[in-house]
Order: sequence, then structure tokens, then C-alpha cells
Amino acid sequence: MTTALHTYTLLAQVGMGRIQGGWEYIWSAYGIAWASLSLYALSLWLRRPGKAANDAKE
Repeated sequence: MTTALHTYTLLAQVGMGRIQGGWEYIWSAYGIAWASLSLYALSLWLRRPGKAANDAKE
């Protein structure tokens, strides 16, 4: 009897149901991830090996 009462009390404190909302956090996490990947790709593109002014063959 005490275990059932304890379980019921615990469930009452935790709550029952579904999480409502929260999509703002998901979309912001996707935005941060895509922005980070885009900035990293841009930095790689800017640092790509290419023909520098001092690398001209004589």
C-alpha cells in the first residue's frame, strides 16, 4: 500500500502528458548548426591553396 501511494505521489510531482511547444529551440539549433557549417566552409574556401603572388615560377 505504501509503495503504491509513493508511486502515485511521485507521478503527481513529475506530471503526466506531452511536452507542448519547444519548436523554437529545435529551429534555432538547426540554424546555429547550419550557420556554423556555412562559416566553416567559407573559411576553407578562403584559405584554399591557390596561386599566390610570390609563387610564380621563374
